[in-house]
Amino acid sequence: MSTVLEAVGTYLQTNNKGTLGTNIFLGVLPETPDVCIGVFEYEGLAPMFTMGTAGIEIDRPSVQLLFRASRDDYPTARDAADGARILLSSVANQTINSLRILRIEPVGSIMPMGVDKNSRPIISSNFRCHVEL
Repeated sequence: MSTVLEAVGTYLQTNNKGTLGTNIFLGVLPETPDVCIGVFEYEGLAPMFTMGTAGIEIDRPSVQLLFRASRDDYPTARDAADGARILLSSVANQTINSLRILRIEPVGSIMPMGVDKNSRPIISSNFRCHVEL
């Protein structure tokens, strides 16, 4: 079974936001290339159970995307974050990598994270996913 991390990465790639392993990375934001997206999992909300069934019916993991651009190029990182935020918030009742995603919803707006040691801007955008098990 695919993870939500893999599904989000695949969805970004399928919609021309980059290429997995080239400028979209799962669980890491490598030193190169300058312009890239890191997709990370973090704790979400408690899973949902339904009446009359045993076990988790809907999981609600969270995902954080970090967008980095070249030195002193904040607009590129900001545009990438905005585009991905709009794209991911349109996901509803879709199967991606064999994972049934009921919804991906932004958690707040995008957040500037400052710059890294090479003066490359980093912007964060967080999402809550609703995944049918």
